[in-house]
Amino acid sequence: MMPRVSQSSDESHHAVLGIGLKLASVFCLAAMAACVKYLGSAVPAGQVVFFRGAIAILVIGVVAWRAEGLQVLKTRNWRAHASRSLAGALSMFCWFISLTMIPLATMMSISFTVPLFLTVLAMIFLRERIFAYRWAALAIGFLGVIVIVGPGLFEGSGSAAGVGIALAAAVLAAFALMFLRRMSGREHALTITFYFFVTSTALALATLVFGAWPMPTQQQWVLLGLVGGFGVLGQLAMTYSYRYAEASLVAPLDYVNMLFAIAIGFYIFGEIPHVSTWVGAPLVMAAGGIILWREYATLRRIRSAARIVP
Repeated sequence: MMPRVSQSSDESHHAVLGIGLKLASVFCLAAMAACVKYLGSAVPAGQVVFFRGAIAILVIGVVAWRAEGLQVLKTRNWRAHASRSLAGALSMFCWFISLTMIPLATMMSISFTVPLFLTVLAMIFLRERIFAYRWAALAIGFLGVIVIVGPGLFEGSGSAAGVGIALAAAVLAAFALMFLRRMSGREHALTITFYFFVTSTALALATLVFGAWPMPTQQQWVLLGLVGGFGVLGQLAMTYSYRYAEASLVAPLDYVNMLFAIAIGFYIFGEIPHVSTWVGAPLVMAAGGIILWREYATLRRIRSAARIVP
């Protein structure tokens, strides 16, 4: 009996560690978004994305070297990396731009639509079957989207444009995840993340053709450093959280981001979420939760069946 108790205790410890890492990831990414918003339009999005990517490349390169060796960054799957990285990089540009135009809580609410768009894209491009529960989840989720974005479309061109850019970011993020599904099991997570940041940094540098970047002030230098630092710490914490705990346990913790967004938006930017956000966000979160729960339940059944088959 003693080994079972020891094993159970060890698994419980790992689960707690995984949850802690996931919460740390959620906080870091919310803090990164707050720094981007605080920089505002004074620093171009391309400049912010560049520093975000440059710091990430440095840190991920060191982590890869110390943990796996730099050979882990070698790949022959350039086309898959290009598709995933380009979609992800464009999504990041759109998220950062939208942050300067709409409240933090609104942007975060729209970000929760990514699983909904991914479900639609998987049906169209990957020929995945959509069962009744997914159709119901999609209906609930997109109703929530209409509730969230509706008022913003009539509150001025800036707000409407910001909502549109945030929705474009969500669609692009869903494309990135769809491409990532095709790469699953064939590429190391560090390799995928490294080339994503190489691509986003290169695209950011290319935006110099639209005009020189302004020299940051001392405060802006600090914020740019924090964007990169919080971003890479959040990325690494999220990656390692899935090593210690099951995805079905830690994935729903993404929704804690909404609480951080509301708190940061109120205390730093004086933003009070519109009543439409309070009504629509739970609908979107519920829809995403249903999709995640059913996917992980299906995956668990497949794994259980694989263990039974001799």
